[in-house]
Amino acid sequence: MNIKTLLTAAAFLAPVSAFAGQGGPDVDLYGFAGYNFLELGDGFENVEPEGVDLGLRGKVFLGNSGLFLGGEYTYSDTDTQFAGSKLSYEGNEFRLGGGVLLPITPVFRLGGYGHYVNQEVDTRFEGFTATGEASGYDVGALFEYDATPDIQTYGRIGYMSLSPDNDESDEARATGVDLLAGLSFRISYSLSLFGEYRYTHLEDDFNEQDYSSVRGGLRLTY
Repeated sequence: MNIKTLLTAAAFLAPVSAFAGQGGPDVDLYGFAGYNFLELGDGFENVEPEGVDLGLRGKVFLGNSGLFLGGEYTYSDTDTQFAGSKLSYEGNEFRLGGGVLLPITPVFRLGGYGHYVNQEVDTRFEGFTATGEASGYDVGALFEYDATPDIQTYGRIGYMSLSPDNDESDEARATGVDLLAGLSFRISYSLSLFGEYRYTHLEDDFNEQDYSSVRGGLRLTY
């Protein structure tokens, strides 16, 4: 993980910690690590690297309105063998936005969200490195269901649209679905363990990619 990765994570954590330390809005913060599977294809050849990912995700609620500010940072490092050499991908994904999450029943909450999304990927092969960057948005719906006082299921389903920073044409714009589903188990008043699955499918007129990850970690709520 490079210094840019660490600075990005620190920049995300700083405002969240500040709100919590002042006894302000409720905070819901996740720290995760997992294993991911990536499939990339251009219609002629597919590569399927595997590797690790880790990151942070959080929401800061604005009083009792149901409105929240949110962000997410994911770092991924995957590799595979291609033409007898190691092919690796190092990715940094950053999301920032907000939304609303409202109670439908005492144990079920439903809402929506919108994020600005930025992705940067370094591709390394036979001593050469190519960097690609894309940005766009992610919008969708989310839910939380308290199965018991200590067990919660949660998820989101969204639509993502990203354009390369050097080519914003319709042909180069990648669009698709972004899904997340998980379960958390409370082990103390503010600390929970969680496991989750993420799936993202994006395609443009020339390329297609599937990203899936199984991961878990710690969740703080206060």
